[in-house]
Amino acid sequence: MSVMIESWVRETAGLTSDSAVDVRDEPHCPDPACPLRHTAISWTNPAGKTHRVVIVKPPAYVRRPDVECALRLMSAMQG
Repeated sequence: MSVMIESWVRETAGLTSDSAVDVRDEPHCPDPACPLRHTAISWTNPAGKTHRVVIVKPPAYVRRPDVECALRLMSAMQG
């Protein structure tokens, strides 16, 4: 699933295949028994700036609209 999420980030953010994109499944809290998980996505744009978004779903449940919405919101918050 991470490969699909990575491809959606590349397409939505307009990144090239050589841009670094990292998709991680992380616990929502520091307790390993915590049942909530989230998907942390980070990438570097062509200008060298690193971005990070979090989708509060495990990667297996993330879909393209989730990625598009997260990137759109991040863009709107940055100005």
